Amino acid sequence: MENIYQTLMQLPLFQGVSRSKLLELVEKTRFHFLKYEEGEKVIARSESCSHLKFLLSGSLRSEMNTYDGKVKLTQTLHAPDIIAPDHLFGRSTHYPANFYAVGSVGMMQIDKATFMTIMQDEPIFMINMLNILSRRSQKSKETILSMSSGDLRERLSHWILNLTSRNATNIRINARQRDLYSYFGVQRTALLNTLAEMKQEKIIDYTTNEVTILDRSSLRDILLEGIEFLEE
Repeated sequence: MENIYQTLMQLPLFQGVSRSKLLELVEKTRFHFLKYEEGEKVIARSESCSHLKFLLSGSLRSEMNTYDGKVKLTQTLHAPDIIAPDHLFGRSTHYPANFYAVGSVGMMQIDKATFMTIMQDEPIFMINMLNILSRRSQKSKETILSMSSGDLRERLSHWILNLTSRNATNIRINARQRDLYSYFGVQRTALLNTLAEMKQEKIIDYTTNEVTILDRSSLRDILLEGIEFLEE
């Protein structure tokens, strides 16, 4: 039980919750604990998001395609993490990607109705959930706005950061270069020059059909540089 407490307290949803309250919830609430082995599909894309799912141990590989199939994003998520909490509510309550176990994986889940009861009984959970949803919503809006302004490095950085999780690794974008430069509305030479520059800085690597993110934190640094430039 102590190990579960230590793991959950690393997640934003449980920030500010006392140890005694969290242990009481885990003991009295209908949490379900699940185990998966290497390669097993943990969640299917378009599966109904009827439970809040927590990655407690191990890693998950996420695979997400655009609807036209021209872009495929893969990334590895690491415990502890919450899987797609922004799809528990709203019009689209379905998972946006396929998730596969990388090695042995431990999951915990709670059904939506029970979680809503917890939020009503313990306001700190409601506040934390609202903060999570607000941050994700704001990040999406910032990315949409950035697609029509800023240099291409900043636009690429916004796009990748919005699509990936903070602690994700093994991030790969499979797409033809012509689909990428059409998507961003730039000339082929502009895209290739930007990719080459970012490769030289060891932020990414790329081929004609794939972009690999080597240093996700550097993408945020690019955006911070842009903010400092605007403020000068």
